[in-house]
Amino acid sequence: MAQGNGKLGKGAKSSGSQRRKAQKNQAYKGRRKVYNPKGKKAVQNREETQTSKAINRRNEAILSAKAINCGTRFFLSDVKEVGKKEINDQLKLRSKKEDREKKLSDRLRGQLRKLGREV
Repeated sequence: MAQGNGKLGKGAKSSGSQRRKAQKNQAYKGRRKVYNPKGKKAVQNREETQTSKAINRRNEAILSAKAINCGTRFFLSDVKEVGKKEINDQLKLRSKKEDREKKLSDRLRGQLRKLGREV
C-alpha cells in the first residue's frame, strides 16, 4: 500500500495526441488565396489548363466507350453518346489500318506511284 501524502500527477501525454489536439484547434483563416498570374505566366497557365482538359476529355471518351462496350445497359445519356462516337472512331481507325495494302509488291507499287513513276 502506498503510504504518505504524496499525490500523483497526471501522466505525460504522447506527442501524437498533442499534434492531433493542435490540428483540431486550428483557427479558421478564411478562404484560400487565389493565385492569378498575369502576362506570360497567364498565357502559359491557360495553355496548361486547356491541354489537361483536352486530355481529360479524351480519357473520358475512351472510358465511356469501354463502359458501353461491356454490353450492359447504360443510363447516362451524355456519356453514352460520347462512348458510341468513340467506338465508331476506333472502328474506322482499325478498319483503315486493316485495309491498307498488305503485300510487299502492292506497297512498293504504291511508293513508286507517290514518286511519280507508273508501274
